[in-house]
Amino acid sequence: MPGSVADIFVGVVSIVLGLTSLVSSIANWESVYQLRKTRWLEVRLGRSGVRIFLAVLGLSLIILGIAVALGFSPNATE
Repeated sequence: MPGSVADIFVGVVSIVLGLTSLVSSIANWESVYQLRKTRWLEVRLGRSGVRIFLAVLGLSLIILGIAVALGFSPNATE
């Protein structure tokens, strides 16, 4: 059963952020790699490592967004 309007909103935001992360790792967008935290990761993991990290992060956010939008709540008392 789908969640409330707030759950759907949070789920959609998570999906959009996940898609952005996934597409930026696939397309190798230079602007993403200029961010301070991404540069920090790039020094430690290398460009390929950061691309893999962003892809996994993106997929995780997409899965989380779908679950939340569909009403998943681990702390629900039902």
